[in-house]
Amino acid sequence: MKRIIVVALLGAVWFVVAAAVAWQVQASADSVRFPDNFADGVLYTTVTRGNLKEEIWTSRATIDAVKAGHPIPSGTVITLVDFRDGKLFRYVVMEKRAGWGGQYPPDRRNGEWEYQAFNADRTVNTAKNLDRCFACHKPRAAQDFVHTFEQMKTAN
Repeated sequence: MKRIIVVALLGAVWFVVAAAVAWQVQASADSVRFPDNFADGVLYTTVTRGNLKEEIWTSRATIDAVKAGHPIPSGTVITLVDFRDGKLFRYVVMEKRAGWGGQYPPDRRNGEWEYQAFNADRTVNTAKNLDRCFACHKPRAAQDFVHTFEQMKTAN
């Protein structure tokens, strides 16, 4: 009888630990915070299309890793600063963390990336459908879901 109780207790402890670990690695758009220091990093590319200009920033460590042929490291934050007609319009941020993304089905998952959209005043844009981010980046799996991966390789 004691053996059954010990086995049951060990099973319960294992379940609680596994649930806690699983909960910690779950992420969502709410996990992505505005990167206040993004401009201390590297402006590695600018995209201009008509009246739209996008500046794309990341850290020196990320650029150096990609240039050295290493994977984009956990902790990477990529910030797109979106200007329309010369005025700041919004920010779109993607962040990679080990363990993130596991809650998504395979047809939606973008590795360990999460996305968030911010208004020009840096508040979360709650109207933005982040499913569009996942869908747009999904075909870029070979480039770690980053459209500007090649530009990282040639950044200063």
